[in-house]
Amino acid sequence: MEEVKNTILVVDDNPNNLKVVAGVLKDKGYDFRLAKSGKLALTILEKTKPDLILLDIQMPEMDGFETCKLIKKVEANEKIPIIYLTANTDSESIKKAFHSGGVDYVTKPFNSDELLARIKTHIKLKKQTEELELQNATKDKFFSIISHDLTNPIAGIIGFSDLLREDLKEKEYGNIEKFSNVIYKSANFTLELLQNLLEWSRIQVGSIKSVKDNFNLTELLTNNIEGVSAKIAVKEISIKTHFPEELLVHADKKMVSTVIRNLLTNALKFTPNGGVITISSEEKFIDNNKVIETTIKDTGIGISEDNLGKIFKIAQNYKSLGTNNEKGTGLGLILCKEFIDQNNGTIRVESKENIGSSFIFTLDYTH
Repeated sequence: MEEVKNTILVVDDNPNNLKVVAGVLKDKGYDFRLAKSGKLALTILEKTKPDLILLDIQMPEMDGFETCKLIKKVEANEKIPIIYLTANTDSESIKKAFHSGGVDYVTKPFNSDELLARIKTHIKLKKQTEELELQNATKDKFFSIISHDLTNPIAGIIGFSDLLREDLKEKEYGNIEKFSNVIYKSANFTLELLQNLLEWSRIQVGSIKSVKDNFNLTELLTNNIEGVSAKIAVKEISIKTHFPEELLVHADKKMVSTVIRNLLTNALKFTPNGGVITISSEEKFIDNNKVIETTIKDTGIGISEDNLGKIFKIAQNYKSLGTNNEKGTGLGLILCKEFIDQNNGTIRVESKENIGSSFIFTLDYTH
């Protein structure tokens, strides 16, 4: 049996038709959902986003044309290809099929090989389109960082350095501390951005792959906390840690260090002066697999529900200012997702506005 993980939603009011189509899909390893009406299909689509929909035309209450239009009205469903399964072969029906939002049609009684070929073709086209959109978003993000996010802090460093030089010439020392702080913050932001940008660009061209080994995660967490100790002191933030002396994981140590550094930097950025950051790590069993789950929790400004789904997606271009107007590009979190994925782990966020955020990631326990 061919291993295929794509999901198909089949919509037909005839139970025998559903049974036949389900059998064809099952034989080829497709996952599928079945709906006996357009209304039920819309309900299923609220919870599940299939890779393709097979839709009958002649159904009571709501026919296929109306069902298709209602499906396409929802933004999240716009890019799901819909193939009509129909006995209607007249030119008017075919015309309506395409005008209502369908991408293809297969006549009943259908030929299994033809149906499977069309399904495969349209899913492939969908994946290629998604990949192209992601590449375009990646390119746009890259040029945005180069033209704006990287240029601005460097311009700030040059500008305030020049003002500092002029003041020193004139022996006007009143602005030295203020100008020095601006230069320091701009330089730190630029360094952080360059580190992320270089690692991210290496991922895009495929020149960076995870090299997994066994190491003590506790030691890596401790080293990274020490690495941001100056920032912790400036904002007078309390750091609480809850992890044992030894937590052995199997992962790429450099990648995991980058993840921890980015998550700690973000927590510091979005936590107000005097706030609290808690870092905890423990062994857990998830789906019968032993993993190490690490949580970096802050008492910061939090993330709105609307933005929660954007932070790990480059196409969404999510970024915001820290509590002391610290700048960010959103690239660090995208990098975290890339690195955790390469190490067979998971990463998620839980957050409430004005209460704080928790970033939680898992890594394989040492085999």
